[in-house]
Amino acid sequence: MKLNKTSVLMMLIVSILILTTFTVGAEEQKELKKVRIGVPPYSMYMIFFAAHSLGIDKEFGLDFDIKEFTATLPAVQAMIHGDIDISGNCIAEHLVALKGAPQIKNFSTVGFFKGFIFVGRKDKTKPFSELLKEMDQSKAKEFQLNEFKGKEFAIIPQRKPLILDAIAQVGLKAEDIKFLQFADDQKAATAFIKGSGDFYIGSLPQEQRLLKMSDQFVNVGGSEILGPGGLWYDTMVSTDKFIKDERETALRTIATLYRAIKLFNEQPMKIAVQAAKALSRMTGGDFPVDQYIEFQTVYDDFLSIDEAKDGFYNNQSPLYWKLPVEYYMKMALEQGDLDKPISSEEYYGESEKLFNELLSRKDLVDLINAPFK
Repeated sequence: MKLNKTSVLMMLIVSILILTTFTVGAEEQKELKKVRIGVPPYSMYMIFFAAHSLGIDKEFGLDFDIKEFTATLPAVQAMIHGDIDISGNCIAEHLVALKGAPQIKNFSTVGFFKGFIFVGRKDKTKPFSELLKEMDQSKAKEFQLNEFKGKEFAIIPQRKPLILDAIAQVGLKAEDIKFLQFADDQKAATAFIKGSGDFYIGSLPQEQRLLKMSDQFVNVGGSEILGPGGLWYDTMVSTDKFIKDERETALRTIATLYRAIKLFNEQPMKIAVQAAKALSRMTGGDFPVDQYIEFQTVYDDFLSIDEAKDGFYNNQSPLYWKLPVEYYMKMALEQGDLDKPISSEEYYGESEKLFNELLSRKDLVDLINAPFK
């Protein structure tokens, strides 16, 4: 078939357009920056799976490569070896890890955890709700805390400050109780089910797993009996090298997190579907979507960019990071988890600078706050 000049020209234009489309697509793919994220098996960190599944990371030019860990400490060890860039943690556990990993610094907020619950054996202790029928809250609290004397707690080591902080309110000390320590929360909860220990306190998924066995276990008190150590932030940690040398990637990673949190606040089901699936897989439990939403609205609060600005990073707020850091540092020193005081500014100050730098980036803030389609 003979082609005229117009046909040849049209075919040439179409060919160029097709080639350009594939070239641009390939370039866009190359431009995605991989971020290796360590995720422990706690509900709040499942938001990273959702952010990746929904493509929120790609909106910021990133590709989340998520690695699963059974606890925060193995993730810190992986970070030291250069296997991941950031990982889930919390203030109390971060400070304990500093003894062996002084290069680990705070990276960002995730949420504010309110879900610590002491779980006891039904045949040996009364639930807190039952005590409230017999006495007022202050007396019920005192009674329950005194019940801990001489008892054994199945826990991971990072929970010790939380327990010691609680029993100190009634004058009890470390020598008044016993700790059965396990490598991760799931192992501690499983050992508790099999008969080890009198009480368990740990991750929310494991607490809920135990309380579902209502013929065996009861809620003996949560925030009602906890001390000041109950001010517990979910955070992310990283190395000083990543925070400074990969500054743009660090800013975009935090921006991705805040956009995912915005989506959860506006359309929780979209995040929860992916997050509940990941949580069930990582914990060996069965957590439906509605329960995940309950976890992240009743027992834990994701901190939006505005909430982080007004609380965690606001030095005039009672929620400012320095207050729980100094409190937990004191506890860590008393327990020997730290050899000497640390500079809270050195380990948390850079994340505040990073956050304030994010606020100054109109391009990123606008993308965080853009309406969802």
